[in-house]
Amino acid sequence: MDLRGSVEAGLWPLVESFVGSHDVAGLAVAVVRDEEVVARGFGVRDVGTGAPATPETMFHLASVSKPFVATAIVSLATGREPVLDLDAPITDWVPEFTLADGRAGEVTARRLLSHTSGLPDVMDYGWHDPQLGDDALSEFARSLSDWRLQAEPGSAFAYSNAGFELLGLVLSRVTGTTFEDAVRRNVLAPLGMRDSTFLRGDVPAHLAASPHVGMPLSVPEGSCPYTRRHAPSSTLHSNLVELCRWMVAHFEPASDGQWARLDPELLDLMSQPVVSVGNPPWQEAAGLGWAIGSYSGHRTLSHSGLDPGFGSRLVLVPERRTGVVVLANSNTIPASPIAKAALDIALADHHVSGVTPEGVAAVRALLRSVVGPVAEALKTSGPDAAKAAYHRLIAVEPAEFDLDDEGFDDAVWGAIELHRTDLVWPLLRVWTELRPDSSAAWTMAGWAHQMDGRLDLARTALRRAVDLDPGNEDAAQVMNSLPPE
Repeated sequence: MDLRGSVEAGLWPLVESFVGSHDVAGLAVAVVRDEEVVARGFGVRDVGTGAPATPETMFHLASVSKPFVATAIVSLATGREPVLDLDAPITDWVPEFTLADGRAGEVTARRLLSHTSGLPDVMDYGWHDPQLGDDALSEFARSLSDWRLQAEPGSAFAYSNAGFELLGLVLSRVTGTTFEDAVRRNVLAPLGMRDSTFLRGDVPAHLAASPHVGMPLSVPEGSCPYTRRHAPSSTLHSNLVELCRWMVAHFEPASDGQWARLDPELLDLMSQPVVSVGNPPWQEAAGLGWAIGSYSGHRTLSHSGLDPGFGSRLVLVPERRTGVVVLANSNTIPASPIAKAALDIALADHHVSGVTPEGVAAVRALLRSVVGPVAEALKTSGPDAAKAAYHRLIAVEPAEFDLDDEGFDDAVWGAIELHRTDLVWPLLRVWTELRPDSSAAWTMAGWAHQMDGRLDLARTALRRAVDLDPGNEDAAQVMNSLPPE
């Protein structure tokens, strides 16, 4: 069976079933093999309007933005006339970047691309206070003056969004234009990705997917994950149509003239392992802007993305000239299992007949989170009805709903990060009452109190979270970010 036939028979019914039985807004999935593209949208791009998600719908890609930025940076260091040395201090281009330990000169583009610079990560992205000027990245670089390196440069992998903001500023300085224009000129336009943009204002309203947070899902009017301060790490907007052009650009050509390609030297450099990560299947090692892993016996290049109201996963299998991309406009969609199922079908000739592949089995096994019906009861009938619904549902044997706290985390964290705690406080209160021994519940409550400026209540909740689970790194991290008592 050809790719389209396999996808329409095996993948689309699977995704339709998932969307119909879980708390999701919209979802868009594409599969590419050789130069054949099969793409489809599911659900809606906005629950308020009911507008459908389509292959043309523009999603915020979150960290799937990073390979595009990496490609732009590496392109300046390769080719006939390199204008950037990946191993030179970035302070050559960004003199306003300083560190409290005086080690800014040890930070290079290569280390930033592979997350081995030693820089820590960003704690608060400031989505509630977007910086929209051309100086946003420069001001971000200046804001790091009290930071210190957390590890010896080049010694270990430590994911840092901050590093990609600095790379965006390097790109701007080397090219003499804004970061967003530099990526457009050097990567997006040459590949025919004419609608893709790092500028949210350039996304046509009739194509834009809205972020959905809370539970039941809602669009946080006036709030979204966008600021030019964090554009390089997070804010590329694109759709299935153009992301398929991006994937094909990484494959050896099967025909001439139909698809733009990236330079083989650039691709080889970016896809070489730099540092071990040890997180299979996708992230066994880090390259320059890519996670390097394996699936079904094949080497993969991939990246995931997660910001308030959006999730994404893109995976390339270069040796099979195959790729998949999954885009979502809520945080309640497990993009990785769906990507695995898509790869299972695209690589079907390598599976044993009669055996259900791993990804397909995983999607079929996904249960709806118990948080969904609890939140629905809360909204329509109040806290007592929500608690009654919870106790009724958890008593079912075998369980018909996923009872883990992960569904609760997915429901609330996006609104908290957007500083829209008003959207989730009713659910937070009910959940801490229903699960007083849940470290995750008290972590989210503490974080929400912090965002609201109620620091004493935040400390109380976070201490309880740590007491319940001394290994709760999220609670410890939020606690450490609080000012001294």
